Amino acid sequence: MVVSILWYAVPSVALYLLVAALVVGPRLARRPRYRVGQPWPHEPMWWTANPQGAQLPAAHGHAVTGERGGARGSW
Repeated sequence: MVVSILWYAVPSVALYLLVAALVVGPRLARRPRYRVGQPWPHEPMWWTANPQGAQLPAAHGHAVTGERGGARGSW
């Protein structure tokens, strides 16, 4: 009786635990995501393919004012 439980139940439980670890593991290992409303922890980066051709100043000339924007219109 005990041998049949070990023979059938243990591999099944081990397989379920392996699948659960493969599904949940990557989610626990990644960095926290940015959520709307949180402060942005990175420097602003403005990009254009040809700033001289667009008559735009260099990106380091922009001042960060702390204004907010976004899809919700909270400007």
